[in-house]
Amino acid sequence: MGRKLATGVLAAVALAAAACAQHPGTAPLAGNPAPRPVGPASTTPAPPVSDLPPCGDIASAATPPDCYLQSRDSAGLTFEVRHTGSGQRASVGVTVLAPTGTTVQTLTERDVGTTAPRLRDLDNDGRDELIIPIMTADANTRYIVYRATADAVPFHRAGELAGIVLDTTATGYVVVTAHDGYELWKIEFWTFDADTLQPLVTAEVHFLDDGTGHIGGSRCTVTDTGGLARTGLTLDDATTQFCAEPTVLRVRR
Repeated sequence: MGRKLATGVLAAVALAAAACAQHPGTAPLAGNPAPRPVGPASTTPAPPVSDLPPCGDIASAATPPDCYLQSRDSAGLTFEVRHTGSGQRASVGVTVLAPTGTTVQTLTERDVGTTAPRLRDLDNDGRDELIIPIMTADANTRYIVYRATADAVPFHRAGELAGIVLDTTATGYVVVTAHDGYELWKIEFWTFDADTLQPLVTAEVHFLDDGTGHIGGSRCTVTDTGGLARTGLTLDDATTQFCAEPTVLRVRR
């Protein structure tokens, strides 16, 4: 591919990275599972019970300072984040505190680097997931995902995802946008089975060269990555639906 095609792809990377905020998906088509009911969510976070500074207010450093995250869901939990070590060998410890200040759980991940954990409701069930990025030399980032459901407090390690952007569909699927060279994007769709992440399908967007080094459009295909049957769709119907998802459309040309 020529320099002009590469430039166009880099622009797509920027658009995908800018999509980190949650975007509403399209309405479910026939054969798609009904959207999960959204649990009650607090519009105002519970008062923090930690003496640490908020994670969003700290400056970058070789080893980030200790800080806390505050959930905005009905559980109202506080997550104290502490780093040890430096570089890619750094570890992170997360202490989960109840609204009363009582410690309810302690989580530790080693050799994850100095990136900051975050909270986000990845499946629209009304509870925040804890997401711990792992530093890599690749363009994509690996993410460790911890999940708790309903009124449960203990978080369970649901699995790992790899990509540039995490997103959510209107039907509660977890979406991971990954870059695979200049000419290919892979948009993976996942779901939670209890407390475990399970792959469904992957939409692959291939950029097409118009013969002059420019992007002359794109082609989207969908492959079954183990969960097509769970969607209730045929492969052709899945291609129509998932290639039209907003997350996929953002990288298509």
